[in-house]
Amino acid sequence: MSELVYAKVEIDETAATIAADRKFIAPAVDAIKSSRNDIERQIRRDRFFLTTLEPYEPPDDCSATVRRMCDAARVAGVGPMAAVAGTIAQAALEAMVAAGCTHGWVDNSGDIAVLAESPTTVEVFTDPGSRTARAMELEPTEGILGICSSSGKLGHSISFGNADIALVVAKSAPLADALATAIGNRVTDVDSLATCFNPFKGIDGLIGSLVLLDGAAAAWGALPRLVDTEHNPDRLTAHSKMSSERYTGFSGRTQEARV
Repeated sequence: MSELVYAKVEIDETAATIAADRKFIAPAVDAIKSSRNDIERQIRRDRFFLTTLEPYEPPDDCSATVRRMCDAARVAGVGPMAAVAGTIAQAALEAMVAAGCTHGWVDNSGDIAVLAESPTTVEVFTDPGSRTARAMELEPTEGILGICSSSGKLGHSISFGNADIALVVAKSAPLADALATAIGNRVTDVDSLATCFNPFKGIDGLIGSLVLLDGAAAAWGALPRLVDTEHNPDRLTAHSKMSSERYTGFSGRTQEARV
């Protein structure tokens, strides 16, 4: 396996960390730009695509990027922008794989597409300023996995719930992103932890989910083993102009899950 490099890129509102052999960084950046162009084109065409919080029927002539967002959102019962970060991460990693990458990931501000040929640790960060965090020990993957998160307390994305974090592992990052939003929306109090997964248990491609709220936890499915880890803020992925110490305790950095 080649030496891993970490490239942090910002393209308009997108902030991503790309981890792979150096030669795979450029294809990932190109894919991020292309995906953003597809999404922006659809927004110009129909601004409702940007604002709706319900599933959106894509036009027949839409791009593959927009269709992927809409398909994931429909399964989860949310708006297409709930899958935007995961969709961009997925496209970037797919471009890396097409160029020959066998080990790497794209972390789009806490929504991650990962392909691992060796064990990898994924931090689940919820406590601003903490020196420690929980982490998942990810075994080598057979293909690309999505590990995405939603929070009612951290970050800028819309959530109707109060979860410290709702994290989903799925067979694609768009699906994981949309389902993290949908599950997080159902977490309003500790009692809701008993039922928050129920509408989603039969969804094809959903591997498992973890929810943390006010010291309580709930999990469903086949999640990787959880361990304690040291929090490393230098590995956080955050937008230099959109992050805030309010969200993470570290000026200029914010993220809910990272590899």
